[in-house]
Amino acid sequence: MMGPSEFESESQAPKARRMDQATLRPLGGGIERPVINSCLSWQGIYRCRVQITCMKKAWVAVAVGVVVAIILMFYLFGGLLLAPQGFQDEDLRAPWVSVTAREEELPGPLGLIDHPVNARTAISYNQNVYEDYGGMAELYVENNGNNDVYVRYYILQWEGGDAYVLNCSMLVEPGEMLGMGPLYFAGPGTTGPSTLNVIVDLWGSSNNGATWSDKGEQQVMTLDFDVLAEEDLREWEVERNPLNYYNKVNELVDFEVVGDMAEEVRDAAPGNYSLMQIIKAYEMVRSEIAYLTDEDNHWQSPSETLELGTGDCEDHAILLASLLTALGGNCRVNLIAGHAFPSVFVGNETEVNMVVEGIQTYYRNEVPVHWTEDEMGYWLVVDTNGMPYPGGYPAAASPTGGPGGENWNFDDGDWIRMIDVTGETVFSLWS
Repeated sequence: MMGPSEFESESQAPKARRMDQATLRPLGGGIERPVINSCLSWQGIYRCRVQITCMKKAWVAVAVGVVVAIILMFYLFGGLLLAPQGFQDEDLRAPWVSVTAREEELPGPLGLIDHPVNARTAISYNQNVYEDYGGMAELYVENNGNNDVYVRYYILQWEGGDAYVLNCSMLVEPGEMLGMGPLYFAGPGTTGPSTLNVIVDLWGSSNNGATWSDKGEQQVMTLDFDVLAEEDLREWEVERNPLNYYNKVNELVDFEVVGDMAEEVRDAAPGNYSLMQIIKAYEMVRSEIAYLTDEDNHWQSPSETLELGTGDCEDHAILLASLLTALGGNCRVNLIAGHAFPSVFVGNETEVNMVVEGIQTYYRNEVPVHWTEDEMGYWLVVDTNGMPYPGGYPAAASPTGGPGGENWNFDDGDWIRMIDVTGETVFSLWS
């Protein structure tokens, strides 16, 4: 027999055969029987190991490729998988609440001479008035005379029912027309036809303004309503920060272009970020930006809205949210069917109660104050196209379930998308 050392070179070693190949070997008795090779030579084993190793590497490469693809899909199409975080609890800041009641300031002493008052009155009010909630109105007085007119108060009174008084204490100079402030009136408690009387107390001044004469209470008009019943309160479907709207809103908000407006607000309400600054910012946008619907539904940036002096609901919302954020607040732009409106964070339950008291003190009557609420706290509705004060329920909605809070239904659909105004966007091919 020859051992392995007897092969002079590796090329002389036996070639590997398939496992099913046979070789004839002589056995005892001279009989040759086939013997099946039971293994491969070392060259074959080596090649098998190489093939197995290559297959393992290929599978590893495929696995790595799948992981990389998933990560890329997450970042590129993340809007389909995960909404932006938006505000965190540590980001939120409630306003300082300190509102001093405005005391009545009589314009001067009453005299013995009867001075004339040449004034015209007009009124703005809700067309829809509800059985329990009631409605809102604001009286306007235009002075068409040559002497000053003082409006001490005005009254809204259901015929044969309750009266609601606003001590406005407003001086109207010749040629001026001023709003006396919004006045809330509760419903008459029944549905159907009802009449609301409008009464005003006017004073007229002497030519030099030294003395005055009180004309007493005068009924200046009546308002006829077909009072409606409130619907049952419905639940909302809430979606927070859907990616496409989150990016659209936060690409448009601009905290720098509203810098001059923010300074005007701080001049009117000095000090740190406060409820008074929210009120002044709301009144500024409402009075200076006229509502104008655009046919192509173009969403304007704050700079466009300020330049035009007009805008529709989302333009008002984006401008006011930018202004309140520049003042130090945290805002949302809320989207409902056919409408957009902003809201501003006002804190926890204790703080929102202080905000309600502050707003009612400022407007000198018990205006209902509305908000949205989530796990972070309370968000005051500040819709410049809704009620004529911050805290009124939004346009495209109807009150129900009592005055204030979250007691309203949307006119079309029961969903709301809440967009945190951060000024940041999330990258996505779908945004």
